[in-house]
Amino acid sequence: MFEIIFNTIVINFFLLFSISFINLKYFKLNNLIFINLLFYHLIFTSIYLFFFKDGAADYKTYLNLTTFNGFSLKSLVSADLITTLVAILKICFLNDLNIILLFSLLSLSGIIIFYKNLLKLGLEKNIAIFFLFIPGIHFWTCVPGKDSLILLFLAIFFYFYIEQRKFLSLIFILLVFLIRPHIGFIFFASVIITEFFLIRGLKKIIFLSILLFIFYFVINLDMVRYFFLDEKILSENIIVQIISNLNNFVNKFTYSDTGYESNNFLFNIFSYIIFPIEFIFTENSFIINSTIMIESLTFLIIIHLISKSKKSIFLEKELIYFLMTCCTIYLLIMPQALFNFGLNVRQKWMIVPFIIYLSFLTKNLLVIIKNK
Repeated sequence: MFEIIFNTIVINFFLLFSISFINLKYFKLNNLIFINLLFYHLIFTSIYLFFFKDGAADYKTYLNLTTFNGFSLKSLVSADLITTLVAILKICFLNDLNIILLFSLLSLSGIIIFYKNLLKLGLEKNIAIFFLFIPGIHFWTCVPGKDSLILLFLAIFFYFYIEQRKFLSLIFILLVFLIRPHIGFIFFASVIITEFFLIRGLKKIIFLSILLFIFYFVINLDMVRYFFLDEKILSENIIVQIISNLNNFVNKFTYSDTGYESNNFLFNIFSYIIFPIEFIFTENSFIINSTIMIESLTFLIIIHLISKSKKSIFLEKELIYFLMTCCTIYLLIMPQALFNFGLNVRQKWMIVPFIIYLSFLTKNLLVIIKNK
């Protein structure tokens, strides 16, 4: 009884106090906005738990330690990394409610840093505030799982990338790689491609030499060798799945059983970012239909807000190059190679913030060109 009271009151209070302290020292959101945002986020967390209380959900697998087989090298990658983290938290006497709240607050932190990044890029504060309250990003990243952590790490990565602290930013890409290798690989490759095209002369040769050395060093790490070369892991490796799908790329556009429209490249991207149009006519699920309506309205509002931005800023061409490269690579691969509505409706929030960054900077660039 004491343990239940301690966990429910003391630990949850400590977690809420911690996020409030972090806001006071680092996020520096207005107190009223922060309290409303916290309440708003926790409501979505409660709604998520209510809707999926009886059905299958990944967060239950993590909380129940269904796939936990002890601490090992394998437990440091992909879903096993989340399960291991949850196991450690339980060893530290956190119960399921504490862990749900912790991951929910990590997700909230990622959303706030996403907002701070928009401010750093020059978006007006009165417009950027709206992006704190996008329903989908709160709902789909609020529970224990990969999505809450990746949202946070990618937001921190871009925060440091904007500040030109690139080596520090790459640490968070490495963390993303450990959780979802394909996402981490796409962002790391985008950074490398951007740097390659921006540097000149001797710096480019030095850069390539260092890159090859790092690549050789990383590939020979025991953990990386295990992840890529172990037969069991290899059979489940998402990167191998992507390569396999890309090998069948041509067949993808002659026959599709994934919910995508055959022979329509842009349609696939639209379906991934927003929703498959065919679901409007065939899906009777309240959750899916609600998701479609809410996210359609959300994207219309986003487009409207970005178009209303009139602030003139100095554009770093490196940011434009990186965002164009990142979004292009992601959208060329993910919507074409993989599809599962339940998975993609969560995973897309890894790239949507970067599409928003790019949309704002591109719109601003067009305004600058027009005024010249």
